[in-house]
Amino acid sequence: SFQKINQKFITNKEEFDTLQKIVLHEVNAGVAQVRNSATEALLWLKRGLKFLKGFLTEVKNGEKNIQTAL
Repeated sequence: SFQKINQKFITNKEEFDTLQKIVLHEVNAGVAQVRNSATEALLWLKRGLKFLKGFLTEVKNGEKNIQTAL
């Protein structure tokens, strides 16, 4: 995911200095939903972080069984 975002960033570091600018550019260009876009990579990164947060919350709340916490 990071690699796809970074690849987009290095194509124009001045224009793509924020993640929001990258997403807006891809939305305006009609490629935000294209496979391997930076926007798609950000979506999967967000999903992964949300999953990790849920798992860590379960562990913090005392869940000892990893499979149950997952």
